[in-house]
Amino acid sequence: MKLNVVHLCSSENAKTIDLALLKATTHTSHKPPSDKYVNLLQSTVDTRYGPETIAAVVERLRLTTDVCVAAKCLILLHKMSKSENGHKGEGSVVRVTNRSLIYNEGGRHLKLNDLNVDSSRFTRELYKQYLDCYFHIAEVLGTISSIKESSEDKRLESQRVSSYTTDCIFKQIGFLVALFENISARPETPTSKSNQIVIKMIELMVKDCFSVMILIKIRFEELYARKAKSDVMVPVLVRLEKCKETLSDFSWQRKYLVEDFWCLVSKLKQG
Repeated sequence: MKLNVVHLCSSENAKTIDLALLKATTHTSHKPPSDKYVNLLQSTVDTRYGPETIAAVVERLRLTTDVCVAAKCLILLHKMSKSENGHKGEGSVVRVTNRSLIYNEGGRHLKLNDLNVDSSRFTRELYKQYLDCYFHIAEVLGTISSIKESSEDKRLESQRVSSYTTDCIFKQIGFLVALFENISARPETPTSKSNQIVIKMIELMVKDCFSVMILIKIRFEELYARKAKSDVMVPVLVRLEKCKETLSDFSWQRKYLVEDFWCLVSKLKQG
């Protein structure tokens, strides 16, 4: 299997990419993939090497029976699916095409039930289910960017959302709230068995949570400006409030964003 991955392409660049993949998903380390290799692999996604990189990660995930290797592959797919540059207009055809390969091919191969290892429970119950939802949402929205709290990022996203129909915005909010619910439903991780790979997974999910919070907030603000019917929003607002307590564990990391978000939810619910 390793030989097949390493020689996926004959070019030197492709061999460098495949070697980075093997280093990032080694059997011998119980640590998450090194940033050095993750950054290298992530940097190829928007290039002509993107399809080969994605195919190699998916193939490694599909063939492995080792839970650590599978978990590292999932972390790679998660990070590679992000648009690190935020929103730059509608984006290039290459970016959309290559990232859609992750959503389609990655999602299709998140089958971890054959990993008969006790420690795979967290991977199967949390991260696999989460990424199933994440890739589905990313496919619907086109991408889930790593949107920052900068004024420019929020302005560009608000501009995009303002061009959508009200029905489209409601649909997008419903999908984004589903991601909230998956994070909220995460199983407890035993503190006595601290696992650095699991910690990394949770760290990525928390970052997603704040990005999604910004994306939902922008859409709520647009609906509020349009004077959308509050009774249509109530079911989504109720779903969100059910997540509030379990998401409070890491709210301190973005205190003002979180406070503004829940204030807006309460305001919309009151009509």
